[in-house]
Parts: sequence; structure tokens; C-alpha cells
Amino acid sequence: MEIKKIKILFFIGSLNSGGKERRLLELMTYLNKADRYTLILVTKQSEVMFDNFFDLKVEWISLKSKKLNLGSFLEFFRIANKVSPDFIHTWGNKQTLIALPFKFLKKNSKLVNSQITSAPPSLSWGENLISQINFRFSDCILSNSYAGIEAYLPPTEKSKVIYNGLNLKRFENLPQKKEIREKYGILSKYAVIMVATYSKNKDYERFFLVGRALTKLRDDTTFLGIGFYENTDSYFQKALEISDGNPLLKPMPGTKEVEALVNACDIGCLFSNTEVHGEGISNAIIEYMALGKPVIANDAGGTKEIVRDQWNGYLIQKESPEQIAEKISFLLDSPLLMQTMGARSKEKILEDFTLDRMGKEFENVYQSLSK
Repeated sequence: MEIKKIKILFFIGSLNSGGKERRLLELMTYLNKADRYTLILVTKQSEVMFDNFFDLKVEWISLKSKKLNLGSFLEFFRIANKVSPDFIHTWGNKQTLIALPFKFLKKNSKLVNSQITSAPPSLSWGENLISQINFRFSDCILSNSYAGIEAYLPPTEKSKVIYNGLNLKRFENLPQKKEIREKYGILSKYAVIMVATYSKNKDYERFFLVGRALTKLRDDTTFLGIGFYENTDSYFQKALEISDGNPLLKPMPGTKEVEALVNACDIGCLFSNTEVHGEGISNAIIEYMALGKPVIANDAGGTKEIVRDQWNGYLIQKESPEQIAEKISFLLDSPLLMQTMGARSKEKILEDFTLDRMGKEFENVYQSLSK
């Protein structure tokens, strides 16, 4: 007798570069291996930046209405009505809101809400209103950090934290470090990398000011800032201005070779604009850690759940660029400490951030809601 498959409709803005996008892709990769799920993906944007998505052969539907309007609600309702999923799993506050009319009228579908992927210092009244409406009608609310739960305050009885999970096969058989360094013009002995979109949420200005301060202490370290940006992006332009004339400071566009680039560097950084943004669990940071790198990042949000100051890196508060540069210089001059911190980072990933662990926790959520 054929067992009926569980049908899950995932709804996200896009599968462009980003932490929650990568997380959803990892989850679909995990679930796709089992023979008990039918997966459907709905996006608002028609671009996909991850080539391995197409290997999954997941049914993919792109909405025609790209902005949140009445058409978005109607179009999604028709798609969901045709698919008739057991679960609608949303990845964003707007996506969750768009899914609510179907949830109201088709009560057999459970709504799993994964909109909490950050831990902002405060919420605008509009974001808070939408979030509280979403939480009221969601069957389960998932966050990728405890800091996110504290920031958004969803109902405790239906909230849960599931940490990101990494497909560790992504970090196997990477190109030789020397090959990657030559390809990206890293000619110095050491390299420090920051991987993040150039946007108001990320503090690339601080990153390159630290790099400029370090070049006054030593001339053997390249600072590499890798991230996607719009052609008119003032944040990328600001990074170019700070770096102008200094060959050791390299703001660069995003690339699909992130794992290989991180592997070729010595330290991973992530500076956020903590006045407007708080990290949940950053995919960039856990990728640094999976590749055995010490991490330097803000002492805020979910980062404190994975980076311990002076254990596997440094947590930064209000230190000046010069003070941070001194920490980096000390670390570079302490190869045994760097090795120890990197080993602790990797150990933490193997304990708490594997794809298998994450996938099983999501499956437990689906199973508990099916009872």
C-alpha cells in the first residue's frame, strides 16, 4: 500500500544570496532525500542564485505580483488552493501575512512561520503589528536564535528555536588555498574576510577602517569584503572610498566561491550596524566556524550564542578600529591560539549546527503538528 506523502509548500521572497535563503535550501536538500515529502517552492522573485537548487527538482512557482498588494494575496491563495498542502512554511513576515487568508479558509493546512531570522534592537510599529498578527494565526513560530525570540516576543507556547544546519559536504574538496588566493589577488601572508551583503545592516565601513588601521601596524594582511550589492549602492561605494589607494583593502562583488575564499583566509569577521540590525544566527559566521576560523563579530544578538569571547574569537562592543586592529594583530602573531580557536569553532559546528540535526528538528515540528 502506497504511503501518502506529506506535502509542504515553502514560501519565501527569493532564493538570492542570504542567510534564510541558504537555510531553506539546506532544509529542502535534507527533506528531498526522504521519500515521504512532496516539496513545492513559491517565491516572489524569479531569480535563483543557488545552482544546486535545480538538482533538487522541486516544483517552483514564481508570483507575478512582485510587491505586496491585493494581487499577491489572491495569487498565492489560488496557488495554495490548487496545491492543497499539508503545511505552508513561510520565510518572512510579508510572506506569512500573504498566506493568512488561505489559512483562515482552509483550516486543514498548518502554518509554520519561520519569519524570525534576526534579533533587532527594536521593531517599528508596522513590523511589530504585522508580526503580532502573523503570530496569532501561526500554528508554530520558529526562530534560529534565542535572541530572536527575545526581540520579537512571540507566544511562548507555540514558539521554538531551531539553529541553522550546515551541509558539511559543501566544505569538502575545495580548491587549493594558493589557487584561490592567486585568483582573487591575495598576495599577502594573511587574509581577513567579511562575507555579507553591502547594506545598511552590515558595517563594512568599520571593517575597512579596521583594515586601514591594521596596515599602519603591519603590511602582511589583506582585508577582503565579499558581498552582493546594487549598482547604485552607496555602501559599496563608501567601502571603495575607504580602501582607495591601499592594495591590502579589497571590497569585491559577491561570488559563488564563498566557501573556497573563506577557506583561503585566516580570520572571519562580521560587523553589523547594531543600531538598526541584530543578527540571529549568521550563516557567514557558522561557515567561518565550519572551516575552522577564529571569528571577530559584534557582542550582540544571536552571535553571542555561537561565539565566545577569547574562546573561539573576539566579541566586539565599542572598540575603536585601532583597538580591533591590535586584537587581530595579536591573533595573527599567535599561531597556536589561532589554531585552538579555529578548532573550537569547528567543534561547535559539529555539535550543534549540522544539517542532520536541523532537518530532524524541523521534521519533529511537522510531525507534532500532524497529530
